[in-house]
Amino acid sequence: MTQKSFVRLNEISKTIWHILLNRPSYHNAFNTELAHELIAQCHRIQTSNDKRAAVIVSGQGRSFCSGADLKERQSITNSKKWMEQHHIYERMFNSLAELKQPTIACVEGFALAGGFELALNCDMIIASRSASFGLPEVTRGIMPGGGGTQLLARLIGPARAKHIAITGRRINAQEAFDMGIVQILTDDGEALNKGIELATTIADNAPLATRAIKQAIDEGWGKDNNEAKAIELKYYETLIDTEDRHEGIRAFNEKRKAQWKGN
Repeated sequence: MTQKSFVRLNEISKTIWHILLNRPSYHNAFNTELAHELIAQCHRIQTSNDKRAAVIVSGQGRSFCSGADLKERQSITNSKKWMEQHHIYERMFNSLAELKQPTIACVEGFALAGGFELALNCDMIIASRSASFGLPEVTRGIMPGGGGTQLLARLIGPARAKHIAITGRRINAQEAFDMGIVQILTDDGEALNKGIELATTIADNAPLATRAIKQAIDEGWGKDNNEAKAIELKYYETLIDTEDRHEGIRAFNEKRKAQWKGN
């Protein structure tokens, strides 16, 4: 992959992918080109036959992502062209959210507007103590369009989500942690290392099981209790005849670490 790439896909190990947003001079703000690259790299992960168990997302330099590149967007005055570009951004957010593997956003510096939404489209967020989050779109005459209002409301409830999105205010990492937006709070410069630790912990578990848990929670969220339990059982049953389930039982009884094959 060339130095000019705005999104780099690295192999941390045989079990962990690392997506690196690479526009540090712009606080990793995403333009159309970066969006296309992120879609392509997520597609590469999604269609890969390897057994990697987790995906880490981080930003190069001082920030995670400051949202859409407003300098690029300033030149888009036609509403049809605006929406054509936004459809690309929608695909970008969805491509990240739809990855089968658990995803971890490792946030240093800013995660604002669409950058915050990129983090929210991941399954878990790790943040350094100086990180900040916000949905300031309302101060620019627009609103979140990458899932921000819905994903944030799911995490912290509608009233607090409205407070953040309607005021456009920033919240610091400690506030985000206290609200449940951030799952792990760490020292500055350590978010990626903590992300690797968490991804390694995930990778120690059966990959088919971790993916099934992610799918069950995502699909069952918001459903009534009986429907949600039925969804859980649907995914539970997919694991019964797998080699990994048999290996897990053998490893327990033989008092050794399981050797997962992902099948």
